Formats: sequence, C-alpha cells, structure tokens
Amino acid sequence: MHKDDRWIVDHFEELVTKYAGRYIAVVNEQVVVVGRRAKEVDDTAREKYPDHVPSVLFVPREEDLICALFGLIMPFIED
Repeated sequence: MHKDDRWIVDHFEELVTKYAGRYIAVVNEQVVVVGRRAKEVDDTAREKYPDHVPSVLFVPREEDLICALFGLIMPFIED
C-alpha cells in the first residue's frame, strides 16, 4: 500500500469529520485539494504537484457509512 493510502486509512475518521461529502487529494500525507468533483480535484493536485500521483477519494458522510454497515450486517440478523 502506498504511504498516502496508508495515511488515509490511519486518518479516516478525522477525514470524515472534516471533509464529509467532498473529494480530497492527498499528497505526501497531506490533504492538498478539496472539492466537489473528482476530476477537478485530481487535475488541481497534479498541477500543484507534478512529480506525484495524488490519492483522490470521495469522503463519505457518517450516515453513508452507517447505511453501508447496516447493509453488511443485515443478512446476519435473524427475525
């Protein structure tokens, strides 16, 4: 796993708190661009840091995570 991807995993809760519902670009273990569209975030990060490939991701909202988790455990819940 790339160091920026590991940083994202290690700081995911903080990212959800700060950037929920937006796209972010991470370079050198820092959030360098925040926006509403993945392509714009990626393009801007590549312009700012031409020697790096940014890690771009959509940061889910807490309610999105709850729905996803509920969907995962629902098959195991018995009536």
